[in-house]
Amino acid sequence: MDKTLLDRLATEPLPRVIWVHGPESVWQDQVYDVLRQRNSEDSMAQWNWSVFHGTKDLSLDPILIELATVPWGEAPKIVVLRDAHLVPTATMEKLVSWLQDNPEANCLALFFDAVDKRWKYLKVLRKLALEIECSPLEGERLTRYVLDYCAQRGKKMERVTVEHFLARADGNLNFIHNELEKLIAFVEGREVITAQDIQALTSLWPGQVADHTIFQLTDLIVQKKRGEALGVLKLLLSGGESPLRILPLIERQLRLVLAAKTSSGNWEATAQEMGESSAWALKKLRAQAKKFSLDEIFLGFQAVVQADGELKLGASGEEVLTDLIIKLT
Repeated sequence: MDKTLLDRLATEPLPRVIWVHGPESVWQDQVYDVLRQRNSEDSMAQWNWSVFHGTKDLSLDPILIELATVPWGEAPKIVVLRDAHLVPTATMEKLVSWLQDNPEANCLALFFDAVDKRWKYLKVLRKLALEIECSPLEGERLTRYVLDYCAQRGKKMERVTVEHFLARADGNLNFIHNELEKLIAFVEGREVITAQDIQALTSLWPGQVADHTIFQLTDLIVQKKRGEALGVLKLLLSGGESPLRILPLIERQLRLVLAAKTSSGNWEATAQEMGESSAWALKKLRAQAKKFSLDEIFLGFQAVVQADGELKLGASGEEVLTDLIIKLT
């Protein structure tokens, strides 16, 4: 989001329509807060502020009344419609048409989580509104954001540490803010936030648990990084992941290691025989496979079978998987 737009909203005459859209809720909340703060400075604040929430059966009448009502005092009257993406297209078309026909209306701020380019009223809305796009930060922009966030609070983080942190946070700014505040409090008295601090304190973004972190665990196992693997295991289990879903993926990783160690080099054919969708995982494991002897791999399979039996008999998932990881690493 262009931060200069926030400055404009805070200090300049308000545009008649403000169109805020995009999935990053932190940016949307900042726009809302600037408008709320501006209204709060008005002695007639409560009379010049109205908030509506979009629904599929939203009635336009109360909104149009607020937009047409003369403001109290000299401050602008601000009308907010949140979750506008939930309002039926036909209703929004009527609202945008009304705005076009009533150039003296009060300020209307429309908040959309998502926009469908097929909506016909968008062409007119773009002409009427100050557009503020709230897109997620990615890549270098996100790294810079974390570095600046820390610097503003008197802390430092190496770039490689930021990358480690962001791999866990998955780019969600609300989650990133919460975890950074935890870290800043945790390292009170120290200037530098380390990778060890992140490993010890930060949580995993819930999507990471489901989509990526189990595979981080299996990668750490074949790299024989015991401490890190056990740390990720703890995070997975505390995040609600089932031990009976983790175990088959550890077993799959062992099969891939065995195949990578014994393959003749025809990776595509080997992957096809194993039921893998591609040879990428096999090729990735070539270096790690050299760390394992065949005896270690077969003992690993025996340990997996034993762990499976213990889990099905009701043993503690954390204890069983911890013991298995220790044996494999």
